[in-house]
Amino acid sequence: MAAEQPMDSVKLQDELDTLLSDYSTWRMASPFALLFFFGSRLTLVSKVLFQQVTNLVPLVGVTSLAVIQTELTWYQAILIVVALILIVVFIVAVLAYRRFRFRITNESIAVKSGILRITQTDVRWERVRAVNLERGPVERALGLAQISLDTAGSAAAEVQVPAIKLQLAELLRAKVSMETTVPDSIGEEVSSEGQQRYRMDLIPLVKASFCVQGTFAMTAAVLGAFFWIAFTIYNMLDPTETKENFALWRQVLSVAEQYYLTLPDTFEQYTGIPITQSWLSLTILVVLTIFLLMAVLFLVRAIYFCVIHYDLQLLRRNNALSTVRGLFTKKRTNVKLERVQSVSVKMNVREIGLKLCRLTAKQSMSGKEHMLSLPSVPTSVRDEIVELAALETGSQLRLDPKTQKFQPISIVYFWQLFIGFISVPFLAVFITSLFSNFNWLPWVWLAFIGAWVPMCAIVALVRWRKAGYVVDMFSMISRSGMLGYTLDMGKFKKVQRVEIKQSFIQQFTGKSTLTVFFATTSIVVPFLARERATQLHDYISQVITVRNSEWQ
Repeated sequence: MAAEQPMDSVKLQDELDTLLSDYSTWRMASPFALLFFFGSRLTLVSKVLFQQVTNLVPLVGVTSLAVIQTELTWYQAILIVVALILIVVFIVAVLAYRRFRFRITNESIAVKSGILRITQTDVRWERVRAVNLERGPVERALGLAQISLDTAGSAAAEVQVPAIKLQLAELLRAKVSMETTVPDSIGEEVSSEGQQRYRMDLIPLVKASFCVQGTFAMTAAVLGAFFWIAFTIYNMLDPTETKENFALWRQVLSVAEQYYLTLPDTFEQYTGIPITQSWLSLTILVVLTIFLLMAVLFLVRAIYFCVIHYDLQLLRRNNALSTVRGLFTKKRTNVKLERVQSVSVKMNVREIGLKLCRLTAKQSMSGKEHMLSLPSVPTSVRDEIVELAALETGSQLRLDPKTQKFQPISIVYFWQLFIGFISVPFLAVFITSLFSNFNWLPWVWLAFIGAWVPMCAIVALVRWRKAGYVVDMFSMISRSGMLGYTLDMGKFKKVQRVEIKQSFIQQFTGKSTLTVFFATTSIVVPFLARERATQLHDYISQVITVRNSEWQ
């Protein structure tokens, strides 16, 4: 692989001036940008439908009614619904593409977007923290790239320009990030020895895919949607309705019951294990089906994870870190070390067992497209990133939930959590007991006292024991968690403001809540001793006052 050649600022500016002569006035994006608009809106619709599975309920209901009320089969109805969704998404994408305009000059970049309401966003280059590139298979074949800007403000100032020349995208990235090299493609490795800090090979990728989050939540959403539909149909079986409707829905439930009763025969046919048609055995079979559903969802999410994070590389160039990842679409994200505002580490139970962690280094609130995000990487990578991006010379802090000596939180925090967990259920059961005389109320009280209260006590105890904080002269780390750990770290010289609050309980117990605000997060330490909170508040305020330069 050829080594990257240095590019001085004069040559960079000359090449930019040559290219920008065609972009200094408002112009449409390349026709290939239509793929971007279609894909982005189709992704948005898919997320709305599948991340919150209950949103599928109306769609499933309409499809079911179409099958029942017409002569369509299920396959035909599903194909028609999918086709209608794709047609609507395509029309919206064409309108968005036709309305989209952009302009690039040496001073700024501007974008006009929208369909019914046109929004113009102008961003000056001095406010841009990084230019990030993304290239799909079509863009790689045509020498194009999609750029997105990480700005110094909020997410509202972020802009995206699809399907521009790769040479221009790389020159803009070099202009903003002050790099002296321009690679041939964003998928290349840095040729300088020692610049590749980490690479996720096949085995680490598979291990990381087992730590993917959200499978239980998706399973619960699918089951919840199913039972909601069943409950809705059951409520529609009202004898006061017309006989025709009553007979129709009775027939639907009869068909569903027949399918349910044939499950044992189907299970025996494919596995060879005989199952009687008792309700107990059928219930066991349903539980096994739920576990199978969870396994399928987990496998799908693991495959999606592997596709998104395939060949993940962590690269360092001078004072910047970059990640490159993706199987079909190569995505590159750049973060300058001195601009990192906060670093967060999360570990679930699986990651703790495999000695992995999820690490995020944020330089603004512009969204996950512009943060250094490393999923389920070894703890050695975590320590290196923290040392590079979040620590000052002489600091001994580490984002390790076990070896770091965290200061515990007052026991009052446990009682606040415990009382908060049980108060609302207690009031609900108590008020019901006053105004009702149900035979099952003693059993409700027994479940509340014998099950709910101990469970709340355990949850509050675990959360209290895991909560803590640690500070030195330069930085601060907070720790929290239930089954796993979450750690947030920020440097005092990046602090925007710090405040102390006292609730009624805290005033009574002599405690305070210290909140340290950064551009990307806030670190909250509850139930500190009032003197300790005041001491930290005064020290951080002094650092903010005497720091030599404004935070970036």
